[in-house]
Amino acid sequence: MRMLIGGLLMAALAGCSLPASLVPGEPNLSKVSGKAPKDYAACVLPLWQQDIPKTSQVAISNGYRITAPSIVTADEILDIVKYKDGSRVSLYQGPPWAKSGSLRKSVRDCL
Repeated sequence: MRMLIGGLLMAALAGCSLPASLVPGEPNLSKVSGKAPKDYAACVLPLWQQDIPKTSQVAISNGYRITAPSIVTADEILDIVKYKDGSRVSLYQGPPWAKSGSLRKSVRDCL
């Protein structure tokens, strides 16, 4: 039974994996917001699109993923998932020289 559950869990996780350059690893920034995932995403998405017009949002299990594509390095990814009475937001960015300070600021401003 344990192997079946483990196999199902691995299969589920494989469908929502991050780009190879970000795995394994912890988010560059992880915060909790009092806003619901939908409301938090509605705040961040237009701000990211101002900086990177091709930024997109998709629904993921229990929340949303916002992706800002990068031409040079790994995409910047923000996962927003339901957490207690609000959301947990996790920002994944590429190498230090390629991180966008304005995207990180938007993440904090919307908290």
